[in-house]
Amino acid sequence: MSPLAERIAHAVYQNYPNSYCFTCLAAQQGVKEHDVRAVALVLLVRAGLRLVPRVCSGCQRPSDALVAQKSA
Repeated sequence: MSPLAERIAHAVYQNYPNSYCFTCLAAQQGVKEHDVRAVALVLLVRAGLRLVPRVCSGCQRPSDALVAQKSA
């Protein structure tokens, strides 16, 4: 896994039970949203994460969010 993928996976697990949209995850990590979306594909397969509709804990907007398997 790439260093960015590891950072994002760590952030998702670290922030549980909060969940964040791709825009907020990108802002937290200081990267582009496109990069987070690209990494999300890897994380869905390799890190046991799921993509679910949630209200973002950061911006409070409904969106898809990466969440830990245990929180889905």
